[in-house]
Amino acid sequence: MNFKLVIVGSGRVATQLGKRLVEKGIPVSQVLSRSLKHAEKLALALSADSWSDQWHEVLPNADWVILAVSDDAIGEVAAELAPFVDKALVTHTSGATPGAVLQPFFARYGVFYPLQSFSEEHTPDWSAVPFCLDANVMSDLVFLEKKAAEIGGKVYRVNDGQRAVLHLGAVFANNFVNHCFAVAHELLEAQGLPFELLHPLMRATLDKALAHPPAEVQTGPAVRGDQDTMERHVELLREHPLWQEIYRLMSESVVTPNK
Repeated sequence: MNFKLVIVGSGRVATQLGKRLVEKGIPVSQVLSRSLKHAEKLALALSADSWSDQWHEVLPNADWVILAVSDDAIGEVAAELAPFVDKALVTHTSGATPGAVLQPFFARYGVFYPLQSFSEEHTPDWSAVPFCLDANVMSDLVFLEKKAAEIGGKVYRVNDGQRAVLHLGAVFANNFVNHCFAVAHELLEAQGLPFELLHPLMRATLDKALAHPPAEVQTGPAVRGDQDTMERHVELLREHPLWQEIYRLMSESVVTPNK
């Protein structure tokens, strides 16, 4: 059987996921993108047979179509592809968008969500990337589990409601934490101090959070009730009122985490 896989999109997720699929012996037959130039570039990188910027040129005999596009484009792209997709399983790769967004357009649909933050300059350790999967047909869910196991780490069945909360948790654990790193970097840089001073502390914090429930290993002036230190910190942030507010709210959340 000549399996036909189509990737729709040419951004970071499409690129990194496509490369991993090919690396693990799962060839990509076609790349579609709104930009013909980008579609061609990715198709050549993946040794795909064809590429296009026209949705109606999607392979008519495709078996699996992966929508690796931005969250706000998933519904629109699905609607435009639907008239030209017959029996293929269609999945998107988003953590924040329900799989049900595909229901009006395809008989077989699901979610193939690698829980990772992707960038052009960094190749993820795919063996450690969890895949969160869902599908409206059980045989398709089993198929997705098999493919995810071939290219990634642990595999989880996660429904739309669970995945929405999971994605929210990921924003706190990744995006917001990284912003805190950025604030710390700027504060130290303004004083001529190297950011590497904080590296051991950052690593130790992550190690403890991975080994224990994070709330149980919380440290710092807020959890100690050290008002004098917190007031000095707020004063040091007087030229950054937004950071002051973040500091106050974070300190309050540390001592009342569930309120």
